[in-house]
Amino acid sequence: MKALKLISTIIITTGIVFYACERVESPEQVAEKFLNYLENAEYDKAKQYGTEGTHEVLETLKAFEDMEDQFGDMEDAEPREVKDVVCEVEGDFASCTYMADDERGDIELIKKDDQWLVDMQKEAPFEE
Repeated sequence: MKALKLISTIIITTGIVFYACERVESPEQVAEKFLNYLENAEYDKAKQYGTEGTHEVLETLKAFEDMEDQFGDMEDAEPREVKDVVCEVEGDFASCTYMADDERGDIELIKKDDQWLVDMQKEAPFEE
């Protein structure tokens, strides 16, 4: 009976340790997932990897896409392949570069509550 309690305790403790040590995604993983969702116009899925500011930007993009759908005449662009995501991390900030087809892009991430999030902000027009 003591052996059964010991085995049960070990199994439960092991489960708790594995649950508590749930793997945190790297900035590169978050950026790549976000960018792939963005390329495929899956804005709701992309939101899970973004800050509140990013959510606003995604809602704007979605609204533009909805307008294009209403008025037609717009060609659907093929999603580009996102690759070579490299991030430079300084504390809770990460600056990432990536390639989408043959174009280089940049994206910023912040760490919030131990989770990396893409941080896009609406920029005011005509600011320098």
